[in-house]
Amino acid sequence: MKHKSAYIKFILTYILLFSAGLLNGESGALKIDFIDYYFENGSPLLWKIENDTLCVSLLPDYQRETLNRQTDHWYFRIVAEKGTRIRMKIEKMVPDVYNGRPATDWWNYKTGIPCYISNDNSSWKPYRTTTLPGKEIFLEFVMDSDEVYLARLPVYTTSDLKSLISGVENKKGIKIIEIGRTLENRPLEIIRLGTPDAKIQVLIRARAHPWEAGGNWVIEGLIDEFIKKNNKVLSDNFCFSILPMANIDGVVRGMTRFNTAGMDLNRNWDKAPDSLLCPENYAFDAYINGLISQGLKPVLIIDLHNDDKGDIHLAKHDRKDVQFKNDMKRFERLLRKYTSFSEEFRYSWNDDGQEAVMSIENGILHRYGLESFVYELNANWISGLKIIPSADNWKETGKGLFNALYDFLR
Repeated sequence: MKHKSAYIKFILTYILLFSAGLLNGESGALKIDFIDYYFENGSPLLWKIENDTLCVSLLPDYQRETLNRQTDHWYFRIVAEKGTRIRMKIEKMVPDVYNGRPATDWWNYKTGIPCYISNDNSSWKPYRTTTLPGKEIFLEFVMDSDEVYLARLPVYTTSDLKSLISGVENKKGIKIIEIGRTLENRPLEIIRLGTPDAKIQVLIRARAHPWEAGGNWVIEGLIDEFIKKNNKVLSDNFCFSILPMANIDGVVRGMTRFNTAGMDLNRNWDKAPDSLLCPENYAFDAYINGLISQGLKPVLIIDLHNDDKGDIHLAKHDRKDVQFKNDMKRFERLLRKYTSFSEEFRYSWNDDGQEAVMSIENGILHRYGLESFVYELNANWISGLKIIPSADNWKETGKGLFNALYDFLR
């Protein structure tokens, strides 16, 4: 309670300064007409102009019944005169908290943290930032038009998802299936590729954490490759069930990690999900159960994420499981062959003395005996290509992932 009281006082101080015009508005030579985040996926923020620099302070979202919080998403619009030189600093209003402990380091990576800028809210160009001693990131650019959009990653909203679905729903071998509703009554839809009773069932989920848009672009590439290569052998033997945007409410509201009830959709998979607090996981879990009850046990479940490192996290296994090791080594070779993946496969063993985090890969293996892994797409840098990632780069990753899975499982 003492920590929460201190935090409330901190927020009230911010609000009082805001009301007095000391946090939002202008001072000095830099002139900003408006900063806008009142649109889908826009990130809540505070801003001020200080020493001719635009200072943006990002607000966190919180986990239910804990002090855990995270701030990694930004997406907003700057309105100013064309040609204005913007010096900008972005900060987390308060440090993230993991497992009850405040973070002490963030946004401190050798390749830097990119910021994406768009003049049309559609085509995104990455800019390098500099991490300052206070752990803020700094960026300088010139307004190419009288409004620009800035984002942490190439933006992918529910409008993009609707366009994807409307473009593929009538294609051969593709069906859209509503499996449930979110807390705010938005539809949770599976994009199913292939024959429903195919012997090889693969499930893929993306966007469990709202800021992690990379997985959506990967899914677009994977679906494009399926359509391009769809034939009787493929569609009769494979079925891909894809939940492209698990945390739709969080995406709409511009959140970073949790759903609107404060639940982390990549935790607590060791038990049946709560249908009231976590209907997104409840629906996905029910879909898995439905396949198993029909004798269509999935051979693999993949959860797509973004982070600052880009590894693949495998479920916790017995160190003597030779078949598992051989299978993963073969899949790793195929993934490196077909995609730009150059990071690491992270193994975790039952005898390593570390308690298993019940994220989806460990929970699914624990409850159902199904193989699963978390694929973290590096949000900052594609080492294999030596470039900052773009939406097109991630689409290419999706195409390669499809071919790696096809060769691995057939």
